[in-house]
Amino acid sequence: METIPATYGFPMPLPGYLTAVKKLCERYDALYIADEVQTGLMRTGEMWGYQRYDIQPDLMVTGKGISGGMYPIACVVATERAAVWLKQDGFAHMSTMGGAELGCLCALKTLEILQRPQIRPIVNYISETMHSGLTEIMKLYSDFFVGIRQCGVVMGLEFDYPEGAKPVMKHLYEHGVWAIFSTLDPRVLQFKPGVLMPTALCEELLERVERAIGLARAECMGSKSKRWSRSAA
Repeated sequence: METIPATYGFPMPLPGYLTAVKKLCERYDALYIADEVQTGLMRTGEMWGYQRYDIQPDLMVTGKGISGGMYPIACVVATERAAVWLKQDGFAHMSTMGGAELGCLCALKTLEILQRPQIRPIVNYISETMHSGLTEIMKLYSDFFVGIRQCGVVMGLEFDYPEGAKPVMKHLYEHGVWAIFSTLDPRVLQFKPGVLMPTALCEELLERVERAIGLARAECMGSKSKRWSRSAA
């Protein structure tokens, strides 16, 4: 399970939820597998998202960002108990990208950079800057942009319009920003700024987001007005 589910628009786990899931796994001798592809690598303010929820998974999956976007590689990390079978037949574990020496070097460097002591304050600064700026944008378009789900730089932006995140995504893309709507709840936009953004880029990103949301709102409100006109006719 994803620590914070991306395709549902990053709804934040309720207090005690993940620890209760972990206890159920232990009760029924099941493995707790944490999908940290989107919530890992300092995006929540911790190296791995599950660390914010006081749990220890049996297996953890990470990928994509583990190489800093430089090389295709993914990883599965296992506890001693979950990986004991590898001692019996280690050759049985094979993968498409297995033996990617260059990918391993990129991954190790990414991990080293993200564990530097100055990274956590940078992530916290970006998180606070984004929240403050997005809150101001929400005040401007309060009838359309209605909520911010956030844990670090992992965010779900909520829009009060059916599939409202789709036009926002389109206008963001036209303004040079890539963020995708949540497929299982297209009212919500998956929004994940980079963890190493300088101040000037944070400000520029917020400016582009404000313009894109304004355009998306005008488009959606225009569509709503047309529907009302047809209904009245």
